[in-house]
Amino acid sequence: MLKKLLLLLILTSIASTAHAKVSFEPILTQQMDDPIMDVASDPDEDLIFFLTPSAVLPFSIKEKAVIDRIPLKAAFSRIGLLSDDRLILTGNDPSRFSIIQYSRIYPIDITHRAFKGAADAKVILVVFDDYQCPYCARLERFIEQVLGQFPNEVKYVIKHFPLSSHSFAFQGAMAALAAGEQGKFWEFHGRLLENHDQVDEQKILDIAGELALNMEQFTKDRQLASSHELIQADLRNGKEIGVTGTPSVFINGKRIRNRELGKLPELIIRELGDK
Repeated sequence: MLKKLLLLLILTSIASTAHAKVSFEPILTQQMDDPIMDVASDPDEDLIFFLTPSAVLPFSIKEKAVIDRIPLKAAFSRIGLLSDDRLILTGNDPSRFSIIQYSRIYPIDITHRAFKGAADAKVILVVFDDYQCPYCARLERFIEQVLGQFPNEVKYVIKHFPLSSHSFAFQGAMAALAAGEQGKFWEFHGRLLENHDQVDEQKILDIAGELALNMEQFTKDRQLASSHELIQADLRNGKEIGVTGTPSVFINGKRIRNRELGKLPELIIRELGDK
């Protein structure tokens, strides 16, 4: 009898440990006005797409809100993510499918930011930059070529996003803005990126000398509170829209994925065609 009891206790112990417990915590519960038929998600863009009888509703997890409404001209019962920027809708009564290409448009403040190109250009190309980033340096050379193709159609804007892992990136941004006080922002910007792997205090001073800046004014302007706040505002803006690294590129508020950067001319032409 004792052996049977011990065996029962052992089996019970094994059974209780074989079934893993799940720790869970509801993080978001929200009432929807329309009935939900199916759902798809794009984690890169922080979006959930709810399929309803009359529309697709893009929902931002971060904002905890439906941010737009894509109306449907036909009935569908299923939705899926076909690729990074395409949804596929299917239905069986009658049998049909539809592919929707989408781009989230992010709010980007470019007030008082340095730019190249026409002030009223139809295409605004924004780059969140870091002066110690080798990929930013490579992209800068390519963008110069692109601007040559579209001198009047593109407005190229810099947003400063110095990474904490780069010890002189913030100082580099302050120095570039200080050079801008003497009308030499873009020259300083270009030289810093050309020397992205050598940026330090001495290199900053060397570039200022090469550009024949007034060193007394340059030293003073490197401490401007307005420049410090502008960089902090760029960092906040970037973090709010999901920027985590550099370069991060946006065209008319639409995020350009890294593998698409080589297609910038094609993407610009597409934007011009939409205007």
